[in-house]
Amino acid sequence: MVRRLLVVLLAGALLFAVAHARVRLEGIDRGRLPAELLYLPEGPYLRALALGHEETLADLLYIWAIQYYSSYRDSETRFEYLEQVFGGAITELDPYYTEVYLIGALVMSLEARDPMMALRLYDKGLAREDLPERWKLAYWAGWECFMARRYDCAREYWMRARKMPGAPVQLLRLAAASLAKAGDLEGALAEYRRLAENPPDERTRRVAEYWVQRLEQEVALSAIERALEAWRARTGRCPARLEDLVRSGDLDRLPRLPGSARLRYDRRSCRVSAPSGASFEGDRS
Repeated sequence: MVRRLLVVLLAGALLFAVAHARVRLEGIDRGRLPAELLYLPEGPYLRALALGHEETLADLLYIWAIQYYSSYRDSETRFEYLEQVFGGAITELDPYYTEVYLIGALVMSLEARDPMMALRLYDKGLAREDLPERWKLAYWAGWECFMARRYDCAREYWMRARKMPGAPVQLLRLAAASLAKAGDLEGALAEYRRLAENPPDERTRRVAEYWVQRLEQEVALSAIERALEAWRARTGRCPARLEDLVRSGDLDRLPRLPGSARLRYDRRSCRVSAPSGASFEGDRS
């Protein structure tokens, strides 16, 4: 108990020294940098000051950072050294502090509105293969890319995450969904079919089968729309019936709908759609 108290007191003294040490950042304009960050040393200096208590100092700096970046004070320079605080200080003191990467990246993305900075912090953590629950960093990095509409980037992170220990099976579905969002319907359909045929669990099978059905419809409609565009470009008008597309060779065949449902075709606009709730059949070959 006494030893633990001494460690805490030592860490507090070290944090006080960090805040007031005369170690100046290079090229600093005192009028622009918040006073709280003016004397924050970089990782190597902090490790020297920690005297073997790096993890304790990392905890204290992390608590301080959460308080500082949640204060919502008006300052144009508030986030200027955000990357140094999380990437150059706290994670240098304790590189296995998974939560710091997650929360730091969240602040970078949502508060500082700098997704590239967030991805750099995620990548720093992902570079450590023995980091606890490492898949979470790849998972959230994937969402960072997804929200920026960088769907290939999102898929790459999610596929990496799926190979890491402890990763949930849902990551496979997310990776397939990113293909669909990127416009690669055929690629997404192929991936969902593989999931439906070899599912890791029953829920994944049901979800994959649903998306196979839905994507088959979208792929089929896209093929019909391309055929209609080719017909109109060649003839200057819309075909009288969709069957004309098959006779002309613009389309291999019309997909079948279950029961007696029929495709909706607007001859005036050359637009085609499926009835609400209908899905295509016989399109897996």
